[in-house]
Formats: sequence, C-alpha cells, structure tokens
Amino acid sequence: MTRAFRMASLIILGVSAAAGTASAQDHAHNATTTFSITSDVPFDRLMAQAMDRMHAAMMAVNPTGDTDRDFLAMMIPHHQGAIDMAKVVLLHTQDRRIRNLAQSIITEQQYEINLMNGLLNAPVGTSETAQ
Repeated sequence: MTRAFRMASLIILGVSAAAGTASAQDHAHNATTTFSITSDVPFDRLMAQAMDRMHAAMMAVNPTGDTDRDFLAMMIPHHQGAIDMAKVVLLHTQDRRIRNLAQSIITEQQYEINLMNGLLNAPVGTSETAQ
C-alpha cells in the first residue's frame, strides 16, 4: 500500500471520526490538544502522545455524582484514544492481521462513542433500568 494511499485513508477516517465525536469533545475530550498522525513521527512517540491525550481528557472530566454520566464522559476519550492508537499502527504496520484489527477497533470504538454520546445527550429520565 502506498504512503499516499495510507495518508488519504487516515484523513478520511479522521474526518468521519471528527464528525461523530464533536459531542464527545463537549464531554471532556480536550479539543485544543493537537494530535497529528504522521509517518514523520516515530511510532512510539505517536503512541505516547495518543495515551497522554487520552489520559488528560479522561482526567479533565468533572465528576457530577451521576455514576452513569461520569462513566460515559470518561469512556468517550478512552475510546477515542483507542481510535487514535489504531490509526497510528495503521500508518506503521504492513501486517494484514494487525491492519484488520486496527480497522475493526476504529469501527467498533467509533460506534460505541456515538452510542455513548446518544446516551449522554438523551433527556434526563429516559434511561431504562434493569428490573
């Protein structure tokens, strides 16, 4: 796979992920922290940056006392961190198995971020409880 194709794929993934995570940024994902995924930066440094960004966003969540909302607010940046790390490995690996796994992580984690945003944005009192 050519470098240009990989970069284009990551840009497309980034744009689609950004559209789905705008609300997540409202729930503690620090939008001012830049994270640029480029092959010019070594793998280990990109992974460390992704983890630092994820941990900072999780720690920035102001607890509300509502267990469910606090859990969701912290899990959104956690899942975004997984997406960021999967994008990093896509840029650096040629192993088809790892590439497939990374693509799966991106798809599943983005789905779950969208689900969590929906739960966070649902009107209060609409939650279902186990009986």
